[in-house]
Amino acid sequence: MQHYFIEKQHSPNDYFEFEDTIADMKFKFRSCDSIFSKDEIDEGTRTLLDTIFTKVDLKGNGLDLGCGYGVIGMSIIKKLGLNCDMLDVNGTAVELARHNLMLNGVRSGSKVFKSNGFEGVEGKYDFIVTNPPIKTGKALLFELMQGCFDHLNEGGTLTLVIRKSHGEESLKKKLTEIFGNCEILKRNKGFYILHSTRTV
Repeated sequence: MQHYFIEKQHSPNDYFEFEDTIADMKFKFRSCDSIFSKDEIDEGTRTLLDTIFTKVDLKGNGLDLGCGYGVIGMSIIKKLGLNCDMLDVNGTAVELARHNLMLNGVRSGSKVFKSNGFEGVEGKYDFIVTNPPIKTGKALLFELMQGCFDHLNEGGTLTLVIRKSHGEESLKKKLTEIFGNCEILKRNKGFYILHSTRTV
């Protein structure tokens, strides 16, 4: 099975559109066969966004790390009126995210760009949100978490979702090691929302 973070050539028949609602916002999405959660917003992303909108006070400029077709970043831009750059290692996902911003009339100064982790990232952010690519393996996941710390301003926050069965305990331990703190904001159907703040 080919993972969604691996590049693949597509034909026109691989693309389609669907509609979905999150936080009372209706969206239309253009998607593709090889993209994560291709035809509906997944439960982990729903739990992450619901938690962000009710328990996290996001401010400043943010980053949606591993944006897929743009659900998280676009929702934050529309709901909170904040800038939220979006990046993905998959070029098709980047194209879809750009398209979906236009498709839904979501206008902002946010950038959508291709990057392998933080390789293409310049500067720092006030918040990072992510439904991280667990299937890439623990070593790369931990490397991304260090990258999040390195690319946050002092006082900046990282908020992410992970299944308990996919290594929540080890990730919480790693985030505590990197940031010096990690809070569980919500548990829902096996999904955990973890939240860390860069204090130095």
